[in-house]
Amino acid sequence: MVDFAGWQMPLQYGKVLEEHHAVRQVAGLFDISHMGLVTVSSGDLEATRAFLERLVPQDLSKLKPGKAVYTQFLNEQGGIIDDIIIYQLPHLIHLTDFREFLIICNASNTAKDMAWMKQQAETVKFSGLQVILNDQYSLFALQGPEFSHILARTGYDTDHLPKRFWIAEAQIQGTPVLVSRTGYTGEDGVELIVPSAKASGLWDLLLDLGRPLELRPIGLGARDTLRLEAAYPLHGHDISETDSPLEAGLAWSVKLDKPVDFIGKTALIRQREQGLEKEFFCFTLNKRTIARQHDIILKNGVPIGEVTSGSISPLFNVPIGMGYMRAGSVIGPGDTVQVRVRGTDVDAEIVERPFYQK
Repeated sequence: MVDFAGWQMPLQYGKVLEEHHAVRQVAGLFDISHMGLVTVSSGDLEATRAFLERLVPQDLSKLKPGKAVYTQFLNEQGGIIDDIIIYQLPHLIHLTDFREFLIICNASNTAKDMAWMKQQAETVKFSGLQVILNDQYSLFALQGPEFSHILARTGYDTDHLPKRFWIAEAQIQGTPVLVSRTGYTGEDGVELIVPSAKASGLWDLLLDLGRPLELRPIGLGARDTLRLEAAYPLHGHDISETDSPLEAGLAWSVKLDKPVDFIGKTALIRQREQGLEKEFFCFTLNKRTIARQHDIILKNGVPIGEVTSGSISPLFNVPIGMGYMRAGSVIGPGDTVQVRVRGTDVDAEIVERPFYQK
């Protein structure tokens, strides 16, 4: 157990490599209750939507009951305050603490995100807005190719599984849950929101019923290598308030042509017009060593950037990493750079993002 954003979290239950491969081959169960579950509502759905439109670069007009989008909160300079998922909630029968919009925040950013939203509401004089942390609920992730078979063993009707990036209310052996078709491993799966009073019972049920299929509980170690293979950014490592979504390779989530002006839009337009100062790349090392955050990236002996994340890929058994490099310094996949790992310059090859895609 280790401290993680103020929570006691399991680093590993067994061997990290075995946990990683279990998710890729069968399924894994993650306790991610440290993530912030924040309800944003006002009693006027469209007024709440209009408010949130000002805070994110995604187009929220495409949301409908049950639909979710990945997006970011940005500062005026276009830097990423946090990357989040926003759900427009469907009509709920049992879990009525959730209403209008649900935002999933990173654990270390939850309090900051909530304070920032409340500050923005005061700025535009949106006095009816409520920003509430749903701290009486827990969050699990069930990820991997056999996830639906494990759910089916609980009696859940998998014919009614929500589509990717949709959420629905359900009951699992009498326990009300919100089932979201999302995850951060590169595998298909669901995330389950459950009342904390019922959480340990659901956790044990899933593990017991999944054991014949070799379901495993998964700790932070494998969670990190899984998201790294999928090249998913981790806030505080790969993205921060000094990195824009354009620089981070997340331009697909930015809708500069949406009719609503959002915080950071002017800065992003300027970046697009003037060109980026840095770009995000994936690489593999040619020596079996691990590149760490802040390791220097060089080209022909000249520093051009730094590493944000690195590890040995359990799936490919090679060292992989990600980082920012000065715009124009790298041609693209196949180009060679060096990474200074604990005083030694190691050759690295730029590769396509992501390393792994199901």
